[in-house]
Amino acid sequence: MCINIVIADELKLVRKGVVSLINNMHYGEQLSSDPTDGYNIIADTSTPNELVNILASNNIDLLILGYSLSTKENTNPISSLDGYALIKWLTKKYPNLKIIVISPYKHPSLMRTILEMGATGYISMDICEKTLERVIISVLNNEVYIEKGMMKSLFQGKDSSGREVSLKEMEVLRLLCKGLNLTSIANRMNLSIKTVSAHKLRAMSKLEVNSDCQLYCLLTETRQFNVSF
Repeated sequence: MCINIVIADELKLVRKGVVSLINNMHYGEQLSSDPTDGYNIIADTSTPNELVNILASNNIDLLILGYSLSTKENTNPISSLDGYALIKWLTKKYPNLKIIVISPYKHPSLMRTILEMGATGYISMDICEKTLERVIISVLNNEVYIEKGMMKSLFQGKDSSGREVSLKEMEVLRLLCKGLNLTSIANRMNLSIKTVSAHKLRAMSKLEVNSDCQLYCLLTETRQFNVSF
């Protein structure tokens, strides 16, 4: 059986890198001994709208999905989705689709949420070809795969001081770094502007910054999110 794959990420370099790694892989004796079988990359894309169109018009077995995509506001609802909102939508719309999430974030609540939604793989952007092949084979064999380096983060307890940035606070910061204002973030997350503002202020308090300038400088220095303005 040929495995049809789609790769989605906002960065072209990441997409093409994953394509190259997969094209250099052997199919894997764990899946089939038929020499005519293999991995077939149907497409790679940077936007949720293109991704949904590809999934609607092709029989896709595996989606390798970057946590952040190139989104657009004030168009159709799908075009503005990425992050866990898109993963939630995809797992409901395509329950049989295998999804491997590529993410730089080791936030334990985020990883647990994504796996509970139905994604079956969670890996970082700093993986080698062997690790990528291992996760693909595991997921296609109906196993859940979490990159070894992320396992500790997944099972660690919450900070007893309560200073850990929450999942929603992290999402607000991520969307701010994408250039969205509080109104757009509120619409995206189905929250009030007041609630979004409260999430932002709590995150700033936990990160011990007192201004937007300090916040963006900190996030840029730590490279926790891609800041795009």
